[in-house]
Amino acid sequence: MFYPNSFLRYRDCLDGTSSTLLAAEVKAWTPYLRNGGPATTACPETPEQVVANAALASQFKNTGHTEWPDGRVHHTGITTTMPPNTVTLYTHTDGNSYDIDFNSWQEGKNGIAGNPTYASINARSHHLGMVQVTFLDGSVSSITDSIDLKLWRAMGTRANHELIQRD
Repeated sequence: MFYPNSFLRYRDCLDGTSSTLLAAEVKAWTPYLRNGGPATTACPETPEQVVANAALASQFKNTGHTEWPDGRVHHTGITTTMPPNTVTLYTHTDGNSYDIDFNSWQEGKNGIAGNPTYASINARSHHLGMVQVTFLDGSVSSITDSIDLKLWRAMGTRANHELIQRD
């Protein structure tokens, strides 16, 4: 429901407010890579595909979800690219492995005009096997890590007309 320079109303949520994610738990200080990657916006299907895209990025930072006033997705948002708590291991040039997020370009700072911005910013929790999420109607639910990826992605849209039965 939120993206840069947008103003949407509840009526713009065609999937229904009880089926559309508003927010989810994240872990502060999540390492991320940004500003680079392939020009394609094909949604990765595995953590390894995310890492392959991230390996082309030019910046590695260890400050994810810490600069909330910044407003960019790697600080204030999540994507439904991967299921909750998916481990996306990236081996940095320092020899350490990190569970990362990836953002192809900082919103508003695209290095090449016309390049799309896409991201894999996982919902992560210290709760074992699940994350807490809030839906647009204000309800809160626990979502297991084993949620079907197609269903998780459907919850992350507002206008694809998916019918979601929450149990």
